[in-house]
Amino acid sequence: MKRVAIIGLGLLGASFGMSLREKNYHRIGWGRRDSIRKKALTHDVVDEVTETFEEAAAMADITVFALPIPQIIEYLEKGAPYWKENSLVTDMGSVKNVIHETAEKFLTPRNIVFTGSHPMAGTEKSGFENAFPTLYSNADVFLSAGSLSNEEHFAVLNDLWLASGARQTVKVDPVEHDELVAHTSHVLHVVASALALTILGDEDARKKALRFAGCATGFRDTSRIASSNPAMWREIIEHNTKANLLALENFEKALQTYRGMIQRGDFDAFEQEFAKGKCLRDSWLEYKKQH
Repeated sequence: MKRVAIIGLGLLGASFGMSLREKNYHRIGWGRRDSIRKKALTHDVVDEVTETFEEAAAMADITVFALPIPQIIEYLEKGAPYWKENSLVTDMGSVKNVIHETAEKFLTPRNIVFTGSHPMAGTEKSGFENAFPTLYSNADVFLSAGSLSNEEHFAVLNDLWLASGARQTVKVDPVEHDELVAHTSHVLHVVASALALTILGDEDARKKALRFAGCATGFRDTSRIASSNPAMWREIIEHNTKANLLALENFEKALQTYRGMIQRGDFDAFEQEFAKGKCLRDSWLEYKKQH
């Protein structure tokens, strides 16, 4: 039975612990707040907790970071003297390259293996109280290799993520990963926030009240992730600036194409472009249904 240290007991970490109930893993939990550690133990999120991060790291065969990106970077350096040689460290960070660079600096010289993970799962909510055991069900999980990673490490993480309910793991280069998620996740949160500001942010009280009344399911569906944690998204965008600027540039080009069609009154072209978008989204829905 492998000992898995879950570092961070918020939405991602607590849900991960719940997903491994009655699986062949011994779950060790650590979070900064003593009250959350106690709740994690009493609610069968983990099998045991430690009072310090260092204790959890020293006990673990596999360590999984479920923390914000700056804290992952901080604790990769802090934990380096405590992990056993050849132990496996991974994370759930939304950005990979900067985390890999830190791991290479502090873990690789001690023969501690870092292989990144990124489950494509989550909600607009956060915190221990919003955790649930099926968060990772049918999720795709990206795995990115460090310099010490080999097929055995990928197999160990593949088994771990499948045990959590994930559909599959996919290997990807850290830099390629960051450009990919900038387009598939990060820019969506920026656009959703911009939509909320544009639609609901009118300074005229009467117009604002009318817009609040006029927004229905369309606004709710397209703006849902604008309710995500602002501090978390500041950190994600800040640590993936180059890729996010590229994703925003590509989005702006598409928006300008629509704007130009509307300005010219070329609604045949508008309809055709809109049909392309519909076709792509319908194809994606079909792909998800089949997979």
